Amino acid sequence: MSIAAVCLHHLVAPLPEVIGNALVSFDRRESLFVEIVDRHGRSGWGEAWHTPAAERATIAARLAPRLLGQDPQQIGRLWQEMREAAGGAMGAVAAIDMALHDLAARQRGIPVSTLLGGALRNRVAAYASGPFFKPGGHPYREFEREVEGYLRAGFKAVKLRSGFAPADDAAIVNTVRQMMGPDGTLMLDFNQSYAPRAALAAVSNMREAGLLWVEEPTVPGDLQGYRMLSGRMTPALAGGETFTDARAFRPFLEAGCMDVLQPDIAVCGGLTGVGRVAALAELYDRPVVPHVWGGIVNFQAALHLTATLPALRSGGAAGGYPFLEFDAGPNPLLDLCGRPAVNNDGTVTVPDGPGFGIDLNADMLAPFVVARQDVTAL
Repeated sequence: MSIAAVCLHHLVAPLPEVIGNALVSFDRRESLFVEIVDRHGRSGWGEAWHTPAAERATIAARLAPRLLGQDPQQIGRLWQEMREAAGGAMGAVAAIDMALHDLAARQRGIPVSTLLGGALRNRVAAYASGPFFKPGGHPYREFEREVEGYLRAGFKAVKLRSGFAPADDAAIVNTVRQMMGPDGTLMLDFNQSYAPRAALAAVSNMREAGLLWVEEPTVPGDLQGYRMLSGRMTPALAGGETFTDARAFRPFLEAGCMDVLQPDIAVCGGLTGVGRVAALAELYDRPVVPHVWGGIVNFQAALHLTATLPALRSGGAAGGYPFLEFDAGPNPLLDLCGRPAVNNDGTVTVPDGPGFGIDLNADMLAPFVVARQDVTAL
């Protein structure tokens, strides 16, 4: 049952065109997939997408040697030891923690959702996260066509990227609301592109759109900005995707100015770290909606976790939390096992197979590997 190897797969997948948000553009998808192998040859998978090269170096030098020979079932103890050894590199800890959960569940023959305490639902409402901005013209020029595609695919909820110019932002939001009708759930993500008062000016022209939440209306740690906006915006305020520790959410909860907590499992210490965020959020009756980026491993981790989160009413057409973020853009790293299916009711089914419920192996990663490193016992 003990750990025999830690294999690090640094992946880069080129995209057919440059895409992005109001702040950054990119021409590739990049991530680090971490494979922990036990002495019977079973693998558990984790992911770190934020700074994959740095996280690979941290895991290889500081974390993987400490894991060899350890029992993957002892996730809590190992998380504490990895956190102390990582020197603040919580993305590296997150990848290890995800892989330990996947492997421990596979060893028991149960889904990760069961390992986490049990799924409260076997389908999770998903929202399409997109479209992306594209350079070389007006960034919203293809939004209507792409949103039509999301609706045809079965999505009942959409989170638009925004932050180009307040008048243009309002125009596309109101157009998409007309496309979705009154029963669709619509959210907005400014991606930190505005100062608080500019975000307020943009949202003031969107009242008829019935937004469920506005995400990152200012930079992540701007507590005073969130406090100002929370008293002036009708939609819920969401954020926290860059936070690496549950403690970073506490000031926003105490101030009552963050309504939807969005830790990323691959950034905030893995399933163990985000579990602490969920426990804190429950004390304040706030929903957790994990931010999901990267590839199929982080997606599946978020799906299993979200299946276990308590339900909270959201008001309006949305019905209630929680939601699963579904990256709707081009992403070969999400498609490695076939892109997850969206049901006709806008949900994604939680796998009931062992671990994360996906059959991932090194051969599937080979077309995208730019560096591989295996840490094994001598």
